[in-house]
Amino acid sequence: MPLRQHLPALLVFTVSLGVTALLWRHEQQITERHLHTQFDYSLRDTTARIVQRLSAYEQMLRGVQGFHAGAEDIRRDEFAAYVNALQLGADFAGIQGVGRIHLVAREDKERLQAELRSQGLPDFTIRPGDERSIYAPITQVEPFTGRNLIALGFDPYTDPTRRAAMDAARDAGVPRITGKLHQILDQKPDDGPSFVMYAPLFRQGTATDSLAARRASIIGWIYAPVRLTELMASLYGEPDPDIAIHIHDSVDTRPETLLFASHPSAAFTDLQTHEYLEVGGHSWTIEAHALPGFMARFGRSDARIIAISGLCLSLLLTLLTHLLVSARQLALALAHRMTDDLRSSEERWKYALEGAGDGVWDRDLLTNAVFYSKRCLEIFGYTDSDISPLRSEWVERIHPDDQAAALAATAACMNGQQSSFASEYRLRCKDGSWKWILARGRVMSRDRHGKALRLIGTVSDIDERKAIEEHVRHMAQHDPLTNLPNRALFADRLQQALNLARRDQAHLALFFIDLDEFKGVNDQHSHSAGDLLLQEAARRMQACVRESDTVGRIGGDEFVVLLPALNNVDDARHVADKIRHALAEPFLLDGLPLHISASIGIACYPEHGDSNTRLWDAADTAMYAAKSAGGNRVQLATPDTASEIQPAG
Repeated sequence: MPLRQHLPALLVFTVSLGVTALLWRHEQQITERHLHTQFDYSLRDTTARIVQRLSAYEQMLRGVQGFHAGAEDIRRDEFAAYVNALQLGADFAGIQGVGRIHLVAREDKERLQAELRSQGLPDFTIRPGDERSIYAPITQVEPFTGRNLIALGFDPYTDPTRRAAMDAARDAGVPRITGKLHQILDQKPDDGPSFVMYAPLFRQGTATDSLAARRASIIGWIYAPVRLTELMASLYGEPDPDIAIHIHDSVDTRPETLLFASHPSAAFTDLQTHEYLEVGGHSWTIEAHALPGFMARFGRSDARIIAISGLCLSLLLTLLTHLLVSARQLALALAHRMTDDLRSSEERWKYALEGAGDGVWDRDLLTNAVFYSKRCLEIFGYTDSDISPLRSEWVERIHPDDQAAALAATAACMNGQQSSFASEYRLRCKDGSWKWILARGRVMSRDRHGKALRLIGTVSDIDERKAIEEHVRHMAQHDPLTNLPNRALFADRLQQALNLARRDQAHLALFFIDLDEFKGVNDQHSHSAGDLLLQEAARRMQACVRESDTVGRIGGDEFVVLLPALNNVDDARHVADKIRHALAEPFLLDGLPLHISASIGIACYPEHGDSNTRLWDAADTAMYAAKSAGGNRVQLATPDTASEIQPAG
């Protein structure tokens, strides 16, 4: 038989295999997207929980700072009682203790040693004992038991890694951490790497609003050693057992920078990703590696079935074509059979796609008419009678914010700039709600001038995936108890408000709010009652401000309020008094009457500071002034607010 008579059969075989390959690849892409979505979600969830835990550490150290800032001299028993009251349990797991470091000059070394020996530490000696211009020994660490006893007298300022973190905390005025190190408390080689978090202590009554002032006022540090293995083991939530997490103290993932490995000897697959964190002045890399079990759970697909079915159909169509060419007398019968087989194969492909939850559409670009499969309309609650085949009706239902990008992606494919397109946008459902979809398509035919004639594609419902992504973003930026913005989100809004205020020469105010008597509620009525009280207090504060204002929780019973648009300072004082009166009203929680009050510090821009750090410090200082004066009052920041703080009676 001449070669030309075989060309139709070869053409049918080639086209059929091409369509099968497209469907096979489509199924593989769906599986890969699902796999990567689950994998990325697990990494983001772990990262968010690490950030939450480190924020709790920082807030704890800030609390100890505030404890020191409220009194001229803290006795050893008072410091021990305060640390014990912190109850370093699940929320602070990984912290080995909390200690104090005193900065002394060479001439005061012997005096400090003698003073501590007279206070019940007869063997206290500064180590190393060589002569230096300044000493920074550990003078107290709580709980004062076990391996914590070894740290007493050690001068961490002699170690370059620790000294760099201590200097960074002093210069910034906020907690900073060391790089990877092994603690002086370590006695077991399998305890793993650790780091130390330092918070500066400044001389009471001195200014700390500049680098020079902070360096001149430094008198010591609060420190907390943290062991990575205990921190990771105590994170809330269940980690995925089939994902290995590695943490590096650098953007460089060399073995020397490894801080933590959840599966040190496991065999990894090729699926891996990473995220970067800025932690206490250090850049951490969080690596995630998929184990074989993860691929087995989420890597299953129907691509093999589609490939085998498509190959069988391709061979069948090829055989039918061959018979048509070789046996003219059977042309009509074979033509009917081939038509039936083609229709069946198209139905199978359509059901294969719609069985996976996707809808199919086919657009004639000459008439602009569109065919929608049943599943394509069901995704949005429509039937054939609800939407006409005109393309314009579909476009009208695209969310106005997404319409331009969606049309641009389709136009780029039609113009030949790309072979296919994929765009995510929201479409209005029959009930009026909006649903996120992934629309994919490609040009199937063009005329001899290259103009597109036919466009086909699929629609996938990705509303659940978008909801998961939004939930993860929300959890990373909000306090889980009160659903208020957390420190990170509040700081971002404060910076944006400052930028607008500078541009418009406007005023804004920042409140620091501390609940008086809250610790007594926790001690007397349990933490559950305390949680209910915090939630109700948050609602009362939100009711006292405008929608454009922000109420946030930064830890414990401390809240912050941002008023981004004010006429003058008196407006800020009026809102603060409104909040104070609202919180002073009795609380009735599950039949239990409770009474608290609030100490509120106010700092305004530009009167009390021209940066977020200065406003933050001014409001914090004013709040402590209000609390030291007896609580249940509002204190406006002044240049001398810090000097007004007196120790509680």
